[in-house]
Amino acid sequence: MKGKKLFRCMPVLVALCVLLEGMLFMAVTKPGHVPDIWTHVYRIDSILNGDVIARPVTSRSMLHNTETGVVGGAVDRSWMQYSLDQYDGYDPGIVIAESVADNGSSTTVDLPFNNTATDSPVVYAPQLLGFRIGRVFNFSSGMTYRLAEACMLIIYVLFMHGAVRALPRWRIPVGILLCFPLMVFRYSFAISADSLTQAVMILFSCLLFRGIIGKRSQRGAVALAVTSVLLAMCKFVYMPLVLLVIPLMFDRVSGRWHVNRGRAVPLLIGVVASGIWTIFWLGVNAWYTNCPMLVSYKQMSERKHALLTDPVAMLDAVKNIAWAIMHAQSNMNNRTDSIMIAACWLAIVVSVVVLAVTSVVNACVKSRRKNPVRTANGSINACGVLSLPYAWLIAVVCIGDILLIYLALWLQYDADGLIGVNGMQFRYFLPYAPLFAFVMLESGRRLLKQ
Repeated sequence: MKGKKLFRCMPVLVALCVLLEGMLFMAVTKPGHVPDIWTHVYRIDSILNGDVIARPVTSRSMLHNTETGVVGGAVDRSWMQYSLDQYDGYDPGIVIAESVADNGSSTTVDLPFNNTATDSPVVYAPQLLGFRIGRVFNFSSGMTYRLAEACMLIIYVLFMHGAVRALPRWRIPVGILLCFPLMVFRYSFAISADSLTQAVMILFSCLLFRGIIGKRSQRGAVALAVTSVLLAMCKFVYMPLVLLVIPLMFDRVSGRWHVNRGRAVPLLIGVVASGIWTIFWLGVNAWYTNCPMLVSYKQMSERKHALLTDPVAMLDAVKNIAWAIMHAQSNMNNRTDSIMIAACWLAIVVSVVVLAVTSVVNACVKSRRKNPVRTANGSINACGVLSLPYAWLIAVVCIGDILLIYLALWLQYDADGLIGVNGMQFRYFLPYAPLFAFVMLESGRRLLKQ
């Protein structure tokens, strides 16, 4: 009875825990002490000023300290001054004040933010709300900064509540995972594109799991489809994960697979809309690089062309990615990040090993039922279990998506002659945690029942 009560209470408990942790971390994190913070701030304010798509600017930062290829937008003068006042050497995205073309008469200045220019306005929705409220009520930059963090934290908490509530199983272990300090630190509240992305990714993972093992419905399909589009709009690199919803379009009836139109229509719309958005957004932002000081647009274009036409270049990319993974290479060879990246890959390997062992044991004992349980409408295995093929699909797509991140970093952050892949950070692995947790938990459960 206590276990059932705890299961029912987990959404609220997780939300409260994440809220308290987020408030604590927000209180102890000084303004400006979040990765890429000032380029995120510049990007958000430039969106409010109408620069939804970045444009060439002449100003520079320590991260984008080059004469050509720098993009950005119009940012309120107060935010430039606030960033300069708060700067203590943490974030190299800070503008170099002497590089700003300033006639003194405008309330805005053009500031650089190549590395956040590809982030869509959708991914900054909570922070845009905070910045807008700050403008309306004429708050100081410092107060607006904290308000934007508070808006993000509220949205993050609501998403965590919804994610856990969606789970028909594993609420307690997944709830503990979501409350783990590393999952909450910074990206439950930070002014960053990674904050909403992580929240949406976690919600998507839980809705997907519910669709796989829970009672399937058109309403659930619509919710998953909407979340899929939102995920693609947050970060286009996660768009391949949207393909994981495709098997949910089908039911197996009387030994044959049939399309369930009630679910297939919204899910297919979600997949197509995600793809269209990704193609559109990549198209309008394809004319610059994320870090022109390291890799120019010309260099990036040459690398893309070589990847498609030159086997030697393909092999070189594979070797560099493999080297980076084997050595847990991190951005700027940060030791702490390298340790955490190694731990993330170890967790992935463990989950895959558990899945592989389960698959072998399952094949050996032939545990598949001869007379599978049918639902009321005659469908087979419509819910209740994460099938091994689906588990493998999740693992392969997630690992493939992580490798795409390595490839993107190799294209845009690796200076010529560099060994490995620069730019990788352990926080890029965190959004995948729930999906790998589901694979491991379900595989372990199946293994224990053999």
